[in-house]
Amino acid sequence: LKNNKHLIIMYPIHGFNPPRTVNRFVKNLPESLYDKISLLAVGCNNLWLNEAVSTNLRKVLIRKNYQLFIDEILSMPLTFVLDFPKEAKEKSIKEASEKIVELSERIMNGESSNRTVKLKSKIIHTIGKLEDPAARLFGLELHAKKNCTSCSICWNSCPENNIKKGKNNRPKFGFSCSMCMRCIYNCPEKAITPHISKFLTIKNGYILEE
Repeated sequence: LKNNKHLIIMYPIHGFNPPRTVNRFVKNLPESLYDKISLLAVGCNNLWLNEAVSTNLRKVLIRKNYQLFIDEILSMPLTFVLDFPKEAKEKSIKEASEKIVELSERIMNGESSNRTVKLKSKIIHTIGKLEDPAARLFGLELHAKKNCTSCSICWNSCPENNIKKGKNNRPKFGFSCSMCMRCIYNCPEKAITPHISKFLTIKNGYILEE
């Protein structure tokens, strides 16, 4: 990272919270490296449920004397359990694309965010932290089926380095999973699956375009 005017951090919402990877990045961010920082969270909705998602990130950044500029939430289709209908996915993606243009213009014009967070959102945010240990357990039950070709995509793209090259060049899964589903949906052979929690993954994968 180099000294610059503005750092924009875009991240997915995991259990009403930022992923472990993002929390670690912000915690290790040097002080006074940027004039201001913007936070763009991406979740399955932009309702009050996710309003408190940036609470901990904001606290850390403020302690480091950073100026928070934009703090917004974008809505995109859900990546596990429930596959949105095609029309809903298209609407969500269209609205997110328009919001990105709007936010870009606001950043260029120097217009910052100023939103309040409801108490009920803070409570949901706190309860959502329970997803992190559950995600670790989910990682332990992942395995590669016989059709795995040892292509290495999964262990090269895992954000938590939870996947290692194991015996016979097959993926070996550890206890650091963040349940981002990247290994499952990016596998060209659809070979990665959990032993028990199969209901968490969307049948036939996560598809944004035909």
